[in-house]
Amino acid sequence: MKTEKAIRSAFIDLVAEKGFDELSVKDIVDAADIGRGTFYLHYKDKYALLESFEIEIGTNLREIIRGEVFPLTEGRTLTKTVVALFTYFEENILIMRALFGEKGSCSFQSRLKDRLWHDVFAEKLVTVALQDSFSVPLDYLLAYINASHFNVFLTWIQKEKPERESPEEIARIILKISLLSPYRIR
Repeated sequence: MKTEKAIRSAFIDLVAEKGFDELSVKDIVDAADIGRGTFYLHYKDKYALLESFEIEIGTNLREIIRGEVFPLTEGRTLTKTVVALFTYFEENILIMRALFGEKGSCSFQSRLKDRLWHDVFAEKLVTVALQDSFSVPLDYLLAYINASHFNVFLTWIQKEKPERESPEEIARIILKISLLSPYRIR
């Protein structure tokens, strides 16, 4: 566990500093103060390490959405779900900044955005609340909402405290500026 933590921590620091594309396994093992062989006991290469973050983040976000991390109760609302997501992002802000920042992997960002943002904000919410309310094809509406929410997320993670809004504040903002606000979804 200690080695795994050292590898993952070194990877995040190096992605933020050098960028994923410029990063080598040698950089990771040097920063983690481990041997190359030890790294390869855990990961095939830097892409496998990146994929482990993708799986972890994806799993965590799905659990939040399904209410497994923040249990669904009678009072569970869309706002509470979005707050729970941004609470997770805030708790993992260094990881979010490294992986979703300009030095992160574009393919990672694209896969996570397409898979998760679509599931969270677009497909689930739009098809329920908005599908019949607009005279545009659903695929364009989903793409628009997906990109808008993702860019709000990117703007938010780049802010430092105290300028960065709390999870409650950003949830309110994202729902207010989204197409969902006229429907009073809470």
